[in-house]
Amino acid sequence: MKKKKIPVIALCMALTGASIAGCGGSQTVESTTAAATEAQTTTAAAATEAETTTEAETEKETQAAAETPSADGAINLNTWLMDNSEMVENSWTKQMQRSLKVDRKKVNDHLLEGYLSYTLESGRTCKMYIGKHSALRAYITVVALPDGVTDTYQFLQEQGWINLADTYGEMIFVLEPENGKWGTPEEEAEYLSDCLAESVSNDAYGMREKSGGGIVTSGKFRTEDGQDVATFTGHACNYYVGYGEGCKALESWTSNNPCLVIGQAFIGGESAGEEILQASAARQYNGINTGGYYPGMDNYSFQKELIRMRDEGVISSADFITNADIPVPTMFAGYKEDDASVAYWKSVNDVEDTAKDGVYYQSADSDAWQTEYNNSLVKDMGATTGISSVKMVDADTMSAAEIRDYLAMYTRYTTPFAYSNTLGMRTDYYAVTHKARETAEAGTAIDTVKYDAVEGEEREAEIRALESNRLSVPFMGDYNKGTVYSCVTAFNDYDEDGTLDPRECIIYVPDSAKESTDENGVPVVIICPGSTQGSNTFFDCTYWWDIANKEGCVIAILGQFCNSSPASLAYGDKSDSADFSRSTLAILNNQIAEKEGIKIDNTRIYGSGHSAGSNLIQTLTHTTESGYFAAVGSTSFPNEGEDGFSFENGMPSYLSVGQADISEPTPHPFQRDLVKDPWIVTEDSAIYNWINNCLKDNGVELKFEADDHDSFVDTCLSYNEDGRYFTYTWADADSDAPIVSFNRTIAREHNCMPIEFTFAWDFVSNYKLEDGKRYYSESAFEKDDTVQIDIDKTDIH
Repeated sequence: MKKKKIPVIALCMALTGASIAGCGGSQTVESTTAAATEAQTTTAAAATEAETTTEAETEKETQAAAETPSADGAINLNTWLMDNSEMVENSWTKQMQRSLKVDRKKVNDHLLEGYLSYTLESGRTCKMYIGKHSALRAYITVVALPDGVTDTYQFLQEQGWINLADTYGEMIFVLEPENGKWGTPEEEAEYLSDCLAESVSNDAYGMREKSGGGIVTSGKFRTEDGQDVATFTGHACNYYVGYGEGCKALESWTSNNPCLVIGQAFIGGESAGEEILQASAARQYNGINTGGYYPGMDNYSFQKELIRMRDEGVISSADFITNADIPVPTMFAGYKEDDASVAYWKSVNDVEDTAKDGVYYQSADSDAWQTEYNNSLVKDMGATTGISSVKMVDADTMSAAEIRDYLAMYTRYTTPFAYSNTLGMRTDYYAVTHKARETAEAGTAIDTVKYDAVEGEEREAEIRALESNRLSVPFMGDYNKGTVYSCVTAFNDYDEDGTLDPRECIIYVPDSAKESTDENGVPVVIICPGSTQGSNTFFDCTYWWDIANKEGCVIAILGQFCNSSPASLAYGDKSDSADFSRSTLAILNNQIAEKEGIKIDNTRIYGSGHSAGSNLIQTLTHTTESGYFAAVGSTSFPNEGEDGFSFENGMPSYLSVGQADISEPTPHPFQRDLVKDPWIVTEDSAIYNWINNCLKDNGVELKFEADDHDSFVDTCLSYNEDGRYFTYTWADADSDAPIVSFNRTIAREHNCMPIEFTFAWDFVSNYKLEDGKRYYSESAFEKDDTVQIDIDKTDIH
């Protein structure tokens, strides 16, 4: 990484935790183990809720929550949560906990909407505004008020935040000064921690204290009986806006937690001070992560990996990342150029010396880990700078819309493990998903589609909404355009009340697909997000839209639904997920293809996903859906056991995991070992078992001497153990075509990185399934190089 003036802490320093590692899910759900247990049916607790919640009660509660407040009023969460929740058994911990009831009439909306007030145990207050049809995992903007505001709602309304939240289905979380006046950053530290503290799910080998996190990161409010009630869930990383005297306190937190900050704006305020900024800059990130899975690596082992990658030319420095190395797009309004904060954030963002229209852009040669992928994308499009920036505005006031115009160019996902945290470009399509939720609110079908259900009979899915709009991408001009569809369907009755319940899906048809001249049509990728991730979250954080633009494929991202909690998302059982996939393909073929002037190549249907979605799509493609999918490529959770493989039809398979990823399936997620090397053969060697079972499914027997690296790699068609990405590939026994591939990404925990999905595409795009036979093409069917993969399992069974 580029050298800064801030000294890097030496290796011999004591371990410092890196806060919660992001997973396929969110740190806002009841348990981070959800990613490991996702593909289940509705829990007994949810069934109990459904039995005890009448339709009248649900309507009454929803109406109460959705009331538009007056300027001087707000829903009192302290009392509302007690009145509208009940004690139920947590399906994982088996302990009783307070929970809100699920409203299955909602698509993917938060249970609560409107203006909310909450009083913490300390007596301090905070406010929230949850926009109309705000989706679970919606973006949150944290606003620190200036001194002297007597009416928070009026301030938000006059600035324009209320309108923006309702327009885009987003959330506003408001930090309020005590008695109308902010204290020093030191005096405000406890309040900021109560509201914003990062979640810490494991103790990093006893070196960190576990923490549920602040309200914004956990999505929970504590009720008067000491219970934490899951109430909302955000994107995971947020936008931060400080006004006046609120800037100083807010900056003291954002400067110490840059991995959680998508972008920030300081309006008419003053610096937190050089002393605070320098102290924040020194915070160090080593190989330890504090997510719900494996804690990571000790300093010595992790530094060895960094040194190796530096010596191989993959990275420029083997120093541990510090806060001073993590770019955060920052806007200053009314600040002087020589302000301490301006100088600090310019340094952090590696900006060029000269501004362009008031914007200092990140240098094109910045080697920040967090922007490496996206800077390479815009560079390929001819950009001469990186994507991050520092913007200077002369006026000391700005409207909320002007602030959002800058901040909303960016997104960030999701974990404060700095080596796989990614700052990226946020595309603009939220108006169409918001419109689809509005349309679907009526609960009536605008159309229907027939599909062959996994149980064997023909079924009909209701289409409740099918809205579309053009996609725009910042920094890329006219490149990367296409049409986004927000589709709400209903094909299953989860609470058995006689009414089908809505599900949400995002479908993207790039212009490159419309321009395809292939007479066979264009391929489709069915994508399953990780636990608690809506389709919106996955669209933003994976960059599958960029792959679609470049490769001319259509993508369909399947959303989840509220299972046992209205503040978390889940998949249904395997049959339900298979029906979701099949009905979505039917909509693509019957509704969207003709409208877009494209033809779907049903011989090239591919599966992908992450975490719980990876486990799900790997399971589906190796069992009931093996006759629909040509290949599968996913990240961070293999299918496993008898339910994960049928060993019938074969399936070209790719899997990528992180070096400190979700690991072995037993005994308990918080006690798992580091992901074992694939040549280590034990009963719980998840990766070895996945490789062996995938090869077995494709008629190849994996023969090597257990626990012997050299013997293992001798079985490979090819392998690479240099750089950051270690890849092992095996061939079909007869055609010598690659049939199974496994990647391990060094310095990654349980997080999805966009580049790994390009690896998945590069693998799956070479296969097709036609008339029950599989074919491989090294050129992805652009040349006449297709060979048949003849799966012979005579020697396997």
